[in-house]
Amino acid sequence: MFQQESVAPRNGHMPMAGIVARISGCVNQREMSLEDQIDHAKEIVSEVYPGPVEFRTIATKGKGERLDRPELEDIKKIIQEGKLDLLVMEDMGRLVRGHEAVRLFGMAVDHGIRAISPNDNVDTANPTWEEDALAACRDHVAHNAHTSKRIKQKLMNRFMKFGGAIAREIYGYIVPDSAKVYDEWQIDPSATPMIREGLRLLRQTLNCGAVADFFNVNKVPVGPYCRRKSWDGTMIRRFYANRLLGGMVGRGFKHTVKHHETGRRIARKNPDGPHFRHHPSLAHVDIAELDEVNLLLAERNKTRGRKLVNGSDPKFNVPRTRTPWPAQGGSQCWYCGRHHLRGANGMTDHLMCAGSRDRRCWNSFGFDGTLAANKVAEAIATEVCQLDTFDHQFRELIQTSYENDGDGIGQQLQSLQRKEAAFLAQKEKVKSAIMTFGDSAIVHELMEDLEKKEVELNLERRRLEQRACKKLILPESTAKLKEIFLSTLQKLSVESIEGAHFLRKIVTQFQVYLVRLCDGGHLLPRARVKLSLDGIVEDAKEVSGLPELLSRELTIDLFHPPQRERIREQAVALAEQGLGPKAIGVRIAEHPAQAAVQRALALHRKMLSLGLNSPYIVLQSPPDNYAKLRRFKSVRYRFEPLPGYVQSPL
Repeated sequence: MFQQESVAPRNGHMPMAGIVARISGCVNQREMSLEDQIDHAKEIVSEVYPGPVEFRTIATKGKGERLDRPELEDIKKIIQEGKLDLLVMEDMGRLVRGHEAVRLFGMAVDHGIRAISPNDNVDTANPTWEEDALAACRDHVAHNAHTSKRIKQKLMNRFMKFGGAIAREIYGYIVPDSAKVYDEWQIDPSATPMIREGLRLLRQTLNCGAVADFFNVNKVPVGPYCRRKSWDGTMIRRFYANRLLGGMVGRGFKHTVKHHETGRRIARKNPDGPHFRHHPSLAHVDIAELDEVNLLLAERNKTRGRKLVNGSDPKFNVPRTRTPWPAQGGSQCWYCGRHHLRGANGMTDHLMCAGSRDRRCWNSFGFDGTLAANKVAEAIATEVCQLDTFDHQFRELIQTSYENDGDGIGQQLQSLQRKEAAFLAQKEKVKSAIMTFGDSAIVHELMEDLEKKEVELNLERRRLEQRACKKLILPESTAKLKEIFLSTLQKLSVESIEGAHFLRKIVTQFQVYLVRLCDGGHLLPRARVKLSLDGIVEDAKEVSGLPELLSRELTIDLFHPPQRERIREQAVALAEQGLGPKAIGVRIAEHPAQAAVQRALALHRKMLSLGLNSPYIVLQSPPDNYAKLRRFKSVRYRFEPLPGYVQSPL
């Protein structure tokens, strides 16, 4: 039993308790475990305070060692708000597995919140709570480390002793569902000729892409666990690097290292090297020949790859997600729907369509990522400065939202109750069907659907309960919203990670396509951009009509205009006054050469002859008269947009 006298509602009538529940999200864990933790926490709260209590619940999936989980930031905000009276969790490992949990408990104490972890016997009402918490965290970390070592040792022992702890099969092998050891694997006889011919071709050409083409032409299937449906050079290199093809089964190529700043486990090359077992029955090719080809490939490619800086890899320990916007899914190719990748045509700060690398899109033209981010930031600042034009409408939406907040949540809860009642009735019908007709495949499908529906309803109830306990925090006017935007923009650099997070909240769509001046010349990237200016305000989505009011669609040029286009309008205006090209060049601030003025005037005449209002023409297909765009002429090229992708109108 916990002390009851130490809890006094700070609002004077009803205490507020925060409950933290977490599961790792492993295969055998179920959502019911979260509910069990929440129910247990509520029992503890009832022991501490027998009266009515208002609850705020944070229930998530995630690894306990991870310090970059978003729910940890939510817990900090709840603690810093100073509205909670209690913070309860089954054990401190549900919060975080490590000393960071002690710091969060200390924050709770600083804000007058009592934190309880019954399984660890930690209660901040006790004077020894800090020592108890440190001891609990030590036990959690030690248990995790010991369990990890025990599992790794057990699996390696099984592997070395009798070929247990099998890996996932690759192309060329038949593995029964009941297989537990490598001796139960079988080679696919039909795959052996293709694997041997691929190895011969690889030895002859040292070109993995050529072998990939050979496999695709002959319709060689990829492995059962491959995401891709066809072979590429990277897959071929990985496939023939696997010594399993020569009958040598390996384990222990990698091991994990903890990154203490984030709590992530990162796979690293095992310094002790892998262990191998010889299984001659699984050999498609001679192991000596396979090793020789891999040595030749390693020798050929040793000068390739990222260059070292001061003897070390500049991207070592840098997560791929920590990259400036618009990389990592921030931009999309308008032609095929795929995202853009950095490293376009050898330029690390440029981006290109991922489909063009696989020869599934003709748009291999890159654009400057830094320039794009700066232009989008400028566009956001321009739009924000124009927010005053609808300040009255903005204020009305905010005021209406505050007035109807409680009623809206109440209506949603009533709707949810009706859904729950209908769900329970349906569940009873399925139960009676099982009693009447017995077990069947259809009943199993119905039960699976019901379980999914139950999870959705539980999540919806938790969301509404949390929403009911939280007051909306919204800017009262467009002036305040503008202040938030501009202060954030001034603090952040678009090339920083924080700037990338900011832009991802605001830019909901960034589609890049190509244009070209009507008189020819280089291709130029242009973007169709959708902005959601409500993205920086967390509660804006709760206000009906506000997201639509703060949405914008823009067209942004991701290039500096060619000189003939920059001076075109000025040159035309001066030409209408009767001036010649030389005199026009003198009067333009840029002081272009006479030939440049003539090209600008010729561009204007071409535009008028085509009946255009703008000299730029949108490219719908690759131009035949542009020598630098040649990827679509490859024999491996085949335009394939993403499944289900539909081009949006420009």
